Amino acid sequence: MSEINARKVRQAADYVRYLSLIAIEKAQSGHPGLPLGCADLGVVLYRYFLKHDPTQPQWSNRDRFVLSAGHGSMLLYSLLFMSGFSVTLDDLNRFRQWQSRTPGHPEFHAALGVETTTGPLGQGFANAVGMAIAAKWRAQRYNRPGYQLFNNRVFCLVGDGCLMEGISYEAASLAGHLGLDNLVTIYDANRVSIDGHTDITFTEDVAARFRAQGWLVAQTDGNEPRSFATALESLLQTPGKPLLLIANTVIGSGLDRKQDSSKIHGAPAGLEEIAHFVRHSTMKPVVAAAAGIDPENDTDGLMAWLKRQAESETPLLTHAEALEFMREKLPQQRKMAAERDDLWHRYQREFPQSAAEILQSGENGIPVDLDSALAAYREDTPDATRNISGRVLNLCAGHIPFLVGGSADLAGSTKATIFDSAYLGAGDFSGRNIAYGVREHAMAAIGNGLALDGTIIPFSGTFFSFFDYLKPALRLAALMRLRHLFIFSHDSIYLGEDGPTHQPVEHLNSLRLIPGLISFRPADDRETAWAFRYFFKQADGPVAIVTTRQKVSPQGRPDPDWSDFLFGAYEYKAPQTNKAPDLVIMASGSELSAATAAAGELEETERVCVRVVSVPCLELFSAAPYDYRKALLQDFQVPVFLVEAASYRGVDAWFHPGIHLIDIQRFGQSAPGKVLGDQFGVSAHAVAATIRACLKG
Repeated sequence: MSEINARKVRQAADYVRYLSLIAIEKAQSGHPGLPLGCADLGVVLYRYFLKHDPTQPQWSNRDRFVLSAGHGSMLLYSLLFMSGFSVTLDDLNRFRQWQSRTPGHPEFHAALGVETTTGPLGQGFANAVGMAIAAKWRAQRYNRPGYQLFNNRVFCLVGDGCLMEGISYEAASLAGHLGLDNLVTIYDANRVSIDGHTDITFTEDVAARFRAQGWLVAQTDGNEPRSFATALESLLQTPGKPLLLIANTVIGSGLDRKQDSSKIHGAPAGLEEIAHFVRHSTMKPVVAAAAGIDPENDTDGLMAWLKRQAESETPLLTHAEALEFMREKLPQQRKMAAERDDLWHRYQREFPQSAAEILQSGENGIPVDLDSALAAYREDTPDATRNISGRVLNLCAGHIPFLVGGSADLAGSTKATIFDSAYLGAGDFSGRNIAYGVREHAMAAIGNGLALDGTIIPFSGTFFSFFDYLKPALRLAALMRLRHLFIFSHDSIYLGEDGPTHQPVEHLNSLRLIPGLISFRPADDRETAWAFRYFFKQADGPVAIVTTRQKVSPQGRPDPDWSDFLFGAYEYKAPQTNKAPDLVIMASGSELSAATAAAGELEETERVCVRVVSVPCLELFSAAPYDYRKALLQDFQVPVFLVEAASYRGVDAWFHPGIHLIDIQRFGQSAPGKVLGDQFGVSAHAVAATIRACLKG
């Protein structure tokens, strides 16, 4: 690394401060404290340390920068603009506005240099752990002597809030265990949170905590460029451990009364504070030249000029010298791009199979032979869909070498594991299973990081009752449209003796409420295989597959059309006669067999014609064409019963009056699963009895 030019760094950092202050003032909304406090270290990172190419922002071996403290988004946007990415001054001018490319918190947009969606504190940090794992995995699988295609690092900026959130403990623990020495975390230790100084809430020894988790830790002055660069350079020389650099900073650096105060965390600074900053920073001559005033002595002129700057239609001030300094490396980066292309072409000639696999990993879609295998998938004996799911997952893993993931210490129960592969470990990342331990929240967010890397397709598995532990990360996976497969097992009261704490009655419909997520609750072998098929063949975002502990029977009837399955529901059992049905029973998961048995009982005892409809995916069915839904449910001209061992509490009032719910709106009990099915009214005989009473009453 070349010698730090402290004068130019400070000049560029002050320009970051100006851009952040004015953009937030224009929006009358935002968090200026972090961008002001971290401007110096941000400039040093982007100018001297990060290996990236703004002209090819999605280059696979780029260093990643994750702003886990996403409220400080103007720091990131300013640095991307100044470094030559496609973020523009106009984008900064439209900060937090409708359909702008600069939303209030960073939203994943790799082409702009935004590596992940952050905001919920600690999520970005766990994403960074996942990115670092993915980088290690890629390097071990694909690098060859003389062909170092992959050797990138992941840099992550966290704040006090990120480290207070429990997810950071989980993710840091796993990172230390794995020895992720390509992960560099910078802690913005400004000692201020929303409610005041952190001495009211957060007085632990952060350095000791991370050392205990296996990290290498150093401290420095984050507002002094040379000290920061020297400390970071020294840390990077030590292999074998993830790195934490505690950077002591001053929130709101450069302001007057609001500096080092919680008042500058999440509100615009105000024109008087911005005027103070201009008069006491390297921006003073730049403003003087642009405004034609003397900022030091013409207070009224400065305030009038700043007021015009804060108007939304007024463009932000450019700073040629700061931009030139931040973009000096662009010619060198273009030269490096040509060298990369040459290395890649030689690699393709020398290692065509590995090169083809790398190219395949960057493409959506499903291998043709896997598609055929999943389309024809059948099993001969009854089994739990969790076991079927495990076998289907391994079928997929045989065709997709970059399918990698694990369970939260539950691989033996969820079956979410690749049977013939080892666990990833410190110094050996050749396996395809990740032993996450009891860390559901971090598991899902780390899995998001694996997906964000762009090579790996991750899967994450746990009991369905622990869905709430990882929901924030699953929600972000949906928001970012990530290829991330979630496998949940033990889906209902049929878990039995473990009792209500482990029986997820309310979770199914909570899962369905997440926009952008598709969830399947398969009822048999074919539906389980086709849920996986949908994920690899159709999905443009995450998919959740919810599986049973109890056995279900393999499909013994004609296969549904794939097109009907894509509508989320289809006729599973036609009436015994060719007549139109007198009633329709809809069900998912293990309740489908109960519904089918109940239909047979009713047809025999009540002399009615019953259609049974399987609903493996209610979200897809809700989006199916109206005519398809109308025909399948007889246009609600006959009673329709929906059977699920799940709660519709609070939403049943809005259902079509022709739909009768057979659900569970209270917590479960500790008892054998069969007993619970009878007592809660979702066994075959109980369903038939409920329908019979409804028809007669």
